Amino acid sequence: MSDKRLRDPNNKRRERRKNESTGRPFLQAPIILDRRERPTENTVHESSTKQEDLSTQEVISTSSSLISIPFMRRPNKFNSETILKNLTDHPGHFVIGIIGKQGVGKSTVLSHFAPQAEQTFSTQPNDQFLFQGHKTEGIDMYITPERAILLDTEPLSCWTILDEVLRTGTVHGLHPDLWLEMETLYNIIFMFSICNVVLIVNDGPEIDNDLLQLVQRAEMLKFCIPDFPLLAREQQDMHYYPDIVFVSNKCTVNEFTFKKYTDLQDMLVAFFDKSQLKTRGLVNLGQVLPLFKYDGVNLFFLPESQEDECHVESFQVLMLALRDQVLASPRKSGRKGQVSEKDWYRNAIKTFEIIRKSEYITEYLQVARKLRDS
Repeated sequence: MSDKRLRDPNNKRRERRKNESTGRPFLQAPIILDRRERPTENTVHESSTKQEDLSTQEVISTSSSLISIPFMRRPNKFNSETILKNLTDHPGHFVIGIIGKQGVGKSTVLSHFAPQAEQTFSTQPNDQFLFQGHKTEGIDMYITPERAILLDTEPLSCWTILDEVLRTGTVHGLHPDLWLEMETLYNIIFMFSICNVVLIVNDGPEIDNDLLQLVQRAEMLKFCIPDFPLLAREQQDMHYYPDIVFVSNKCTVNEFTFKKYTDLQDMLVAFFDKSQLKTRGLVNLGQVLPLFKYDGVNLFFLPESQEDECHVESFQVLMLALRDQVLASPRKSGRKGQVSEKDWYRNAIKTFEIIRKSEYITEYLQVARKLRDS
């Protein structure tokens, strides 16, 4: 036995690494530390790689609580395997979507519905837009601890989306401007069909008329799109619309006034007077700022800077109030309220297909094409 130890090279290595005070060899500690470090490095590397490439359909569960998940990418590819791993079969679902043009702060606003805003959706300073293009591609998803599904969308009517498609894809024989308009309408209709609440974000209190017209057009084209196409026909609602919340983001000190607020309220009330969109009764800025009490549409002002203390109230306080009021939205009742997150997702994919094949939307496209070519 002693001869075998003398011939063992590993034994000689252990003898050389004895503790000076005890004379006992270091056998396990260095090995255990090495083994603990390797998986951590691999996990971080795999997490970043899988987030960048949709072809890899695995997202580590610990990372999914910190970063958004790709929901849909052009051309119309859904990240089904990863998404279904993060959704549950438990009854009930609640979905919040957001739309708006480039640079209005959509991702920033929606990120504050999550516990760690800086780690939820990727954001981009406006001065980097010309160099890098739009930041959000397609649709990204994040699930909050309250099981609210957040959907962050690419900017509406953004020329960099068109530029990217012209370089790498196809506009299917359409005029580029018409293709961009239709893609914008498809995205709005999709959000109106699958979300409980949709936030419409604008830069400042001066509303974008082009944005309002897109919303109005999308409402019209949503005709006969069922809310849950996989349910029995008698359970489908062909005239479903979500709650709409208008968010005027980046309001300066001079813009954050009751006069600006009431002027915008009056304009939105008149514009959506005959609309089927649910624009009232969900949020009220007057609940957090009593001076802004007004009986109108769901309209919320947010200040220009998160660090600016010159406003009536801080960004953090107002954002928290908006978040709480939206999350307090009543859930769907009956059979539809019991639809699980996974079944909601399966219905969402079917809804997307129905929208793309809608005869009503196709007819609108043909008319728009003829008008543009004439």
